[in-house]
Amino acid sequence: MNISQELLVSIAEAVGLGLGVALIVWLLRDFAPVRRVRVSVLLAVLTGGLYLVLEGAGVPGEAAAVKIVVAAGGMLAANAVLQLLDLLLWDYLVSQRRHVDVPRLLVDLFNFVALIGVALVILNQVFGVKDLSALLVTSTVVSAVIGLSLQDLLGNVIAGIALQLERPFTVGDWVHVSGQEGQVVQMNWRTLTLRTRDNHNVFLPNANAAKQDIVNYSRPTPLQMLHAEVGLAYRHAPGEAKAVLAHAVAGAEGVRADPPPEVLVKDYGEYAIHYDVRYWITDYARLPQIQDAVMTRLWYEVRRAGLTIPFPTRDITMHTLPEDHEARAQEQLRREVFAALRLLSVFAPLTDVEIEQLGRGAALQRYTAGEVLVRQGDPGDSLFVIKAGRVRVDVRSESGQVSTVATLGEDEFFGEMSLLTGEPRSASVVAETEAVVVVVDKPDLATVITTDTRIPEALSVALEARMRNAAERAAAGVAAPGDRRPPQQAALLGRIRRFFGIGAGG
Repeated sequence: MNISQELLVSIAEAVGLGLGVALIVWLLRDFAPVRRVRVSVLLAVLTGGLYLVLEGAGVPGEAAAVKIVVAAGGMLAANAVLQLLDLLLWDYLVSQRRHVDVPRLLVDLFNFVALIGVALVILNQVFGVKDLSALLVTSTVVSAVIGLSLQDLLGNVIAGIALQLERPFTVGDWVHVSGQEGQVVQMNWRTLTLRTRDNHNVFLPNANAAKQDIVNYSRPTPLQMLHAEVGLAYRHAPGEAKAVLAHAVAGAEGVRADPPPEVLVKDYGEYAIHYDVRYWITDYARLPQIQDAVMTRLWYEVRRAGLTIPFPTRDITMHTLPEDHEARAQEQLRREVFAALRLLSVFAPLTDVEIEQLGRGAALQRYTAGEVLVRQGDPGDSLFVIKAGRVRVDVRSESGQVSTVATLGEDEFFGEMSLLTGEPRSASVVAETEAVVVVVDKPDLATVITTDTRIPEALSVALEARMRNAAERAAAGVAAPGDRRPPQQAALLGRIRRFFGIGAGG
């Protein structure tokens, strides 16, 4: 066989090798390891094909071109094997099966050392470099020169290795490093990348991060304590103030129920007693939203409880008000409450005078979105009339499933059974938006109901009619808050009388 024939055979072998590898790669195109090492495998195959062509062309094995092709092929093949090893050993067997998270920097260092070893073997076997000591000495001198010129870069590399060995944080953790707070998104040879709450990427040199104090908000557990400072007027007893503040924070979204919030007196300020409200969270990524919910709840709860948040005033503005300004404001409030109560069907039997008397004791309260006005199963003796906003009515089944059965808006009301009979709340009512409600309590109604013995009977008739209407709506498939089978009017009348302590013959 002459040289041309051998060359043609070698070319055919090279093409066949390439086609065979291409077919295997195509068949395994959905296999993740092949996708990642595809380039290295193809380059190794190309160098192998080139070697076959050179061999077929009669180029001697001692030729420099052949040695270079063999060396390149060996390095590419070694790189492909290392990449497959990364995927099969480190990613699959160690990380996924053994659940051991191997730092990427250590894997890259292992691959680098392995490639250096392959390169030394190729120098010895292919290029005939028998005495590697001179090369190593030369490499040491070159390394020293390079090390001095790249000491900052090498310092970052060494610091990166130390950080990944000590593992003070991992990708996904929320940390505070070098004055920067963010989530760790990447750790490489030179830098640590944090993504801030403003969605900015901050690149910190590993050497700087290794020298700074590191605060990890995700480890050892995501449970973190937060603080909210509130100042209340001196006239409020600390015991009362602590109870109100703790209750407000306990219901805020994102605040853990266990451990429960606690309130401590921080100091006596110039204008107020400062309280340190401590609460726990587990979702540090939502820190601003949780703090907003807590501070909002505190304002509403403090206001409803009649507590005052004092503040220093620097500007003095003089207002000239008529002497009866306060009286006019109270009269306007009474008219608004009267209008709200007069519309209620359950109070239809009451005269305007009785409605006015009932409204004198009623309170006007505000709730923020997400606050619970009443909770299912809790005792109660008050009725709520919605003046502004919207609330939803949730019912929890015996299995624990919560479903929304109604949404109430302006001029609608709830809680009439609790007000008239003291029955526990049959549903939970939650503010969907900021809501303003008129609250009528049992003592307010008692001042009216005990003056006229005919009122209890009239109220029982009105209440039974409302409950019958609710039952009819439920039968028709229209949910109503607190749907239940209406009791007989006589039974309702007896419950009302017992609740208000009115004798049957009174």
